[in-house]
Amino acid sequence: MAIKFPSLDFFQELANRMNANPAEFEKLGFCDTVMGVKVDGDTSHLYSLTFDIFDCSDVRELSSPEGAEFDFMLEAPLSLWRESLESIQKHGQPEPAYTLNSLSHVGDRMKVVYDDPEGHDKFYRFMATIQAFVNQASDLEIEWA
Repeated sequence: MAIKFPSLDFFQELANRMNANPAEFEKLGFCDTVMGVKVDGDTSHLYSLTFDIFDCSDVRELSSPEGAEFDFMLEAPLSLWRESLESIQKHGQPEPAYTLNSLSHVGDRMKVVYDDPEGHDKFYRFMATIQAFVNQASDLEIEWA
């Protein structure tokens, strides 16, 4: 069954997979952050993901960033999220040009939005876990919005 992207169901499925596979994430070290994911398209979608130690403990869809307390937010157009996820699906992990690190640094195709330097640091500190979290979409059947 296909899971729509972007959707709360998509991110909840990734959280369920993370929580069911502790060995994969324990080897990456703990992750303690609240991250926002913004997908810009015909309409914008915003999600809040809370990582506690080795789990994704909370996934929410928000109507706006007002009042949200993200350490950082990853923001990109739907087309870029699609390219990245299709790369993951094709190879089991993203091609080098489609890693979160590359997308946020090379040409700044993906924005990392943060209010203070500690939030920005958390993106880099926990990048391996966040990338592994997204990589779990490798075998999902995705219905694109």
